[in-house]
Amino acid sequence: MGALGLFHFESIAITFYLYLLGGCLLVPCLLLGARPLRDRGGLPFQPPPTRRQARLEITLVAVFGPVFLAIYLFVRPWLGDIADYQARVAALGLDPAAPLVPFVLFVGLNPLLEEWWWRGQATLRCREAFGDRRGLTLATAGFGFYHVVLLAALFSWPMALVRAGFIAATGLLWSYLATKLGSWRAVYFAHLAADLSMVVVFILVVMHRR
Repeated sequence: MGALGLFHFESIAITFYLYLLGGCLLVPCLLLGARPLRDRGGLPFQPPPTRRQARLEITLVAVFGPVFLAIYLFVRPWLGDIADYQARVAALGLDPAAPLVPFVLFVGLNPLLEEWWWRGQATLRCREAFGDRRGLTLATAGFGFYHVVLLAALFSWPMALVRAGFIAATGLLWSYLATKLGSWRAVYFAHLAADLSMVVVFILVVMHRR
């Protein structure tokens, strides 16, 4: 679905809807009977039962929010010119000068639907079907492969693969934590913090070319 949106329709918006509303919501509902944002067959979204888990949530938000943002802005000068990325984004239908609506949809839907599906549903189902190690590997590979497809349309192949590798490693960590905690709540907040950081990066780097 990601490849169809990016390389056939050549539209970030269509890709977003195909992947999130189709791949992460409608297809699991139709094929697996997974009910949107419910834990049937998967993990629940529930408040942390202990102070230790509450502290873990705060730590995850800090690491994938401000810490991630600071590290990215520090290494940004070594990541190449932003002009090529701007041109690719514009060619896929996103106006870098007017991204408010895409930002709101991205932050509102992306972490919620991705975490409900990949951590709340896919990881547990894959582990039950294929065993702990192979199931976790399969869920991580699926999460990572979509981002390879997405990033390949936005960056050169070396940069796309490096970024996708970091994203896959993050997905592996989040899947492990969600399974260990028995809930996808903590990783949802981590994902939300990461996506908010990406929006800040876009504003500072792409819109203002810092």
